[in-house]
Amino acid sequence: MSTIHFRIDDETKRLAMQAAERQKMSLTELMRQRAEELAEEERQYQDSEHDVWLEQQITQAFSRYDASESQFISDDEMNSHMDELKAQAARGKL
Repeated sequence: MSTIHFRIDDETKRLAMQAAERQKMSLTELMRQRAEELAEEERQYQDSEHDVWLEQQITQAFSRYDASESQFISDDEMNSHMDELKAQAARGKL
């Protein structure tokens, strides 16, 4: 757990405390709730950004394939290739 400290003017604090009381919460509880909501919004934004990036990577891969600049290999071929690369790395050959 962390603590957040920030300064606000007296009028803002007074109004925020009234709003919190109206919701039957302390100002601390309300601010914690708002911070958690902001964090969740950021998680969703970052997930969305990752989804966009992943979609771009997939589109680029298919574009390279369509332009005959790459080829797809089977899962078995890929695993075999990775096993060979791992073995080379273990022997210090990479």
